[in-house]
Amino acid sequence: MILGCFLASLFFACNSETSNKNEEASCEKKVVTDNTPNDDSELALLMRKLYLDADSIKQLIVNKEGTISDEFITELETVHSAIPTDPDVKTPEFKAFNELLINQAKVLQEDSANRVEGFNQFVNRCIDCHQSFALDQ
Repeated sequence: MILGCFLASLFFACNSETSNKNEEASCEKKVVTDNTPNDDSELALLMRKLYLDADSIKQLIVNKEGTISDEFITELETVHSAIPTDPDVKTPEFKAFNELLINQAKVLQEDSANRVEGFNQFVNRCIDCHQSFALDQ
């Protein structure tokens, strides 16, 4: 739920002019740690990392310095194989949402003229998935 709220804030926060540059910058690799007493699943850790990387991507776009990297898209593709906390999450719907997200990331990467709009659509795909699975809970 918190992740969904943050992603929504990313959507509304990214309102600057788009860039015409064709630059691509890679996201910084960040180690995600958590102080929870339980072990976190591979999927939970991956989603936290993607969340942090998306914030870095937002800053690249706002500052007109770059966009989504190939490495970020590769990490999105690993969501399919990451082990979740709840194995029942890996439904055909989950896979479809992830495919939509990957496709939106590729569109954003290729469309330098509409980066802000593309990023906002990317965040919306994240929100759509999280809202769908939150409603199922």
